[in-house]
Amino acid sequence: MEQLKVIQIRKRKPKEVAQSHEPDMYDKAVEKAFWFVIGFSVALMVCCVAFGRALYI
Repeated sequence: MEQLKVIQIRKRKPKEVAQSHEPDMYDKAVEKAFWFVIGFSVALMVCCVAFGRALYI
């Protein structure tokens, strides 16, 4: 049985070029969404602990 070779279509950028590129709008949106999810999770956890203690005191 013949084996098929997988051809990589996308060119890889050198590390210097990849690290020096300016973040585009998509990267900024993903970063904002990431920090929103982290902040919301922490706030929700604090609220659950506070209301949980208030119920059992």
